[in-house]
Amino acid sequence: MTEEIEVLWSLCGLDERLAEATAALGRHPGERAALDRRLGEERRKLEVHKQVVLDHQRNHREAEKDIGALEVEERKFAGQLPLVKKNEEYQALLHEIAGRKAKRSERETELLMKMEEEQRLAGERPAIERALKSLEEETAARLAAIAVEENRERGEAEALEARRQDLIRKLGTTTRSRYERARTSRDGRAVVPIIRKDSCGGCFRTQPPQAMQDARRGDRFLICDGCGRMLVWPPEGA
Repeated sequence: MTEEIEVLWSLCGLDERLAEATAALGRHPGERAALDRRLGEERRKLEVHKQVVLDHQRNHREAEKDIGALEVEERKFAGQLPLVKKNEEYQALLHEIAGRKAKRSERETELLMKMEEEQRLAGERPAIERALKSLEEETAARLAAIAVEENRERGEAEALEARRQDLIRKLGTTTRSRYERARTSRDGRAVVPIIRKDSCGGCFRTQPPQAMQDARRGDRFLICDGCGRMLVWPPEGA
């Protein structure tokens, strides 16, 4: 195996590790966004609950005002009863009083139902707040862990990239240019091994028999007609 083939074989394994490290780094923004969405949903749940409570409280106050106004009207009509002389006027006042009483009774029933609903909502709020606090703590802990993982993986990726730069300096200008072009177009994997059945380790296309004979000597690399990657015969024991 020539020095150039040895370098390419080293780049094959190193680029695979570098691609994995880059993919690992790429997952963190998505995980952060998912954590943020989940936390946002829980916060919105609490805000919605608060708004529902406020709406009930507003309706509660409006119901109390309506009940008070009906009571005032009822007393006014009752106060007019001793003053009327005609029976039809008396009956009309009784009708108005009965109407006000019925409306007041209806509104009082509604008010009781609203008060029961307010009590139920008040009982739910502590659990919602505890769940939000727990999720905030969990999210903060996970974000801290992600930061540690990210720093470690970035350090690994930087070390691998530095090693890659050292290796490609050992390649000839033509080979280096071919390697970089293939790496750019193939997601960072420019060099792949020839695998069983004389196939490309990248796209699995079977290679010509004559080319395989040349590759087995370990003194040259091949270019896959299918994907354009550089193919090398794995060293013994690899």
